[in-house]
Amino acid sequence: MKNSRNRQPGLNGARRTERSGRGQEGFSLIEVVVSLGILTIGITSVIALFTSATAAHRRAVHRIQAADLAEWALADIESALRNGVEPQRIVESPPVEVLKRDWPGYDVEVAMLPILGESGSDEILVKVEITWNARGKRNGLTFDQIVVRKAKIR
Repeated sequence: MKNSRNRQPGLNGARRTERSGRGQEGFSLIEVVVSLGILTIGITSVIALFTSATAAHRRAVHRIQAADLAEWALADIESALRNGVEPQRIVESPPVEVLKRDWPGYDVEVAMLPILGESGSDEILVKVEITWNARGKRNGLTFDQIVVRKAKIR
């Protein structure tokens, strides 16, 4: 009779044998290093994407704010011109409320040139320059527009 102590029952009464050999369970060191490298590249790419998106968002916010400031300045000038103020007086003393306010980080400059037309409509050529500092550099946008007291429809 065989010694029953050497037998180890396994599943279905089969004899369980011990595994001989290395690397049959788990991951090898090379697989772990390769997967960590791929993970590092992926995380670095995502961080670079967020950095780029943040910079693009900041540029867009500055441009929108500059356009709003220029629009307010042009609306003030157009309102004064349509209310009967002479173009020469508007040029000498700009009725631009946007210049009187403090806009942190933004500088607003308005230059005007009266244009007296033969058609009887007074016009002013307005140049609004908005500047700001971003990332250590001076940036800006310039908006040019002709503001007309009254427009003739032909």
